[in-house]
Amino acid sequence: MPRFSRVRLSLLLVLGAGLLGGCAASQSAQDEAAARAAAVGTWSYEVEDFAPLDQGRFHITVQDGDLQGIVRDRRLGRLRASVRVHDSRLEIDLRDLRISGYIEDDQFTGFLRRSQWEVTTRRQTRTRSQFRSASLFARRVRSAAAVDKPQVLECRSLLREADDCD
Repeated sequence: MPRFSRVRLSLLLVLGAGLLGGCAASQSAQDEAAARAAAVGTWSYEVEDFAPLDQGRFHITVQDGDLQGIVRDRRLGRLRASVRVHDSRLEIDLRDLRISGYIEDDQFTGFLRRSQWEVTTRRQTRTRSQFRSASLFARRVRSAAAVDKPQVLECRSLLREADDCD
């Protein structure tokens, strides 16, 4: 094979590999965006076993490029959460609790687990809570598009009528 043909073939192989790599990176970014879109929104959840959380809603948004969450539980009240998603796997970290599971068709099935030891102040001993894990089921009640739009009934109007004219 002449030297010119080898250079041409090498150049074509390098360009082809670059295009394939670029398409794979683009596909990966699309997959990540789809996974985030599947997680963002408001979810209504219920825990089936005895656990620190009972039932409520978690609200997942994107802030500064990161997923953030607010959990409103009937028993524990309002909690901030960090959120991670990879493919269809969703993980929500609360103080010492972790919710992890899978999203499929606007439904989330997972487990709630304690992520660290509890410390008691009496006798200075470490004890493990009797709670180990519980199953959790959630369904999406509001999608990302509805979450991003302000709700008309949630805000007080800034406009006021005044009868200052005589």
